[in-house]
Amino acid sequence: MRAIRPALPPGDVLSSAADQIARRFGATRAVLTDSGTSALVLALRLMVADGGTVAFPAYGCVDLAAAARFARVQVRLYDTDPRTLDADLESLEQTLQRGVDAVLIAHLYGYATNVPAITALCARYGVQVIEDAAQAAGGDLCGRRLGSFGPLTVLSFGRGKGLTCGGGGALLSHEAVWNDGLDRAERLLARPAAGWAQLGTTTVQWLVGRPSMYAIPANIPALRLGEMIYHPAHEPRPLPNAAASLLNAAFRSADQELELRRATARELAAAAEGCATLDTVRQIPGARSGYLRWPVLDFSDRRPAPRLGILRGYPRALPEQPELVSCLRDGEPSMPGALELRRRLFTLPTHSFVTGSDREKMIAWLRNEARA
Repeated sequence: MRAIRPALPPGDVLSSAADQIARRFGATRAVLTDSGTSALVLALRLMVADGGTVAFPAYGCVDLAAAARFARVQVRLYDTDPRTLDADLESLEQTLQRGVDAVLIAHLYGYATNVPAITALCARYGVQVIEDAAQAAGGDLCGRRLGSFGPLTVLSFGRGKGLTCGGGGALLSHEAVWNDGLDRAERLLARPAAGWAQLGTTTVQWLVGRPSMYAIPANIPALRLGEMIYHPAHEPRPLPNAAASLLNAAFRSADQELELRRATARELAAAAEGCATLDTVRQIPGARSGYLRWPVLDFSDRRPAPRLGILRGYPRALPEQPELVSCLRDGEPSMPGALELRRRLFTLPTHSFVTGSDREKMIAWLRNEARA
């Protein structure tokens, strides 16, 4: 008869998950939070003084605006290269010249941004980097896992992330100088909740995560599938115990899930090859994407196919996001790369629930043989 492993006490569950995260990303310290947004709030408080200025990519998640507002920091923007999703280094240098206290970089859809080049550029201006690896999904750069580069790194375990437990996030330090700050931040977090509602949330996400199940949420307007939904940030809280238990379990399947996403991405890329109206997003040298989703630029009139999980990218660039206006510095220039991504980017699902039939339908969409 198989022995039943005794359940860990709540504190040990959190500690075990934090230790695994730290080892996985080569961090010196990890603090688990109730969301990636909460982890970013902590990072901004540590690296940017109250009222200071952080540089954000002009194409990114609206949660960046929520964190900036709650952390009471000002924002400048730099542009994103539509062909690689990497930072536009010329635009970033111009932003550094306008004056910032820190730079946030983000790996979009599992695609690496050039952390070494960005870090070297920022060092010339005496500015440090926060690495937003919420969408890293197991990607790597020059043999190092995305999420292992920044002095401070933010992770997310929420809906649609490569490593998920229904919600939650983490703040990592990769330099011992930040460990005391993370210790203080952790002590200020409220006591963790049991969080068993997280189990129900994760079950629903598992169901609607299948492309064949998108027909259900696509017909429920309240879910606002494919929209950029603003959620105000709050005082950071610790990761609930139940979510920590789910996170420990998620580690066991993460690498297998990554290989399945990469296989699906290869098939989609092959299907799009030679199509004059599509431009596939390229990886920067030395990078391997985690393919949280497979991104492609459309230069024709394709439409989203929500029932297949084929969605446009963010419907607004950050400078167009009304929630960012209150903390955006005056006089920020136009960001043409971000605006092109807003107009042309589609993303396709790659996760392990994608079936052979799903792939055939997505390939037909890419080849413009079917319309939504």
